[in-house]
Amino acid sequence: MALDIVETFETFDLILILVAFAIFARLAIRGKSLGNIRFQLSIFLLIWVLSEIPHIAESLGLIVNSGYDDIGLYLHALSMGVFSLFVGWRSIRFATLHPTPASSVLPIPKEPAKGIKG
Repeated sequence: MALDIVETFETFDLILILVAFAIFARLAIRGKSLGNIRFQLSIFLLIWVLSEIPHIAESLGLIVNSGYDDIGLYLHALSMGVFSLFVGWRSIRFATLHPTPASSVLPIPKEPAKGIKG
């Protein structure tokens, strides 16, 4: 009984993983350039999705575990590496220090101030 429930959820999980793969592949294709955040995030998520497939396929008995012991682990490590590069690249401007402008560099108003006339 419990084995049937686990197999049912694993099958459902595999279907959802394949749907996620299709969605992120479509988003990556629509990204069109390597600098696009949609493309970069979609590639990361595609690698992450691919890292889950060997585990689920092995638990369903679709593949034999002997040759695929560490493929999911390697793909997961690769996806985490790509994700760290992605986050680092996107947040580099937060890490750089921008000097404050000098106090003598203030804009000079071109019109006189409109204050309260008394």
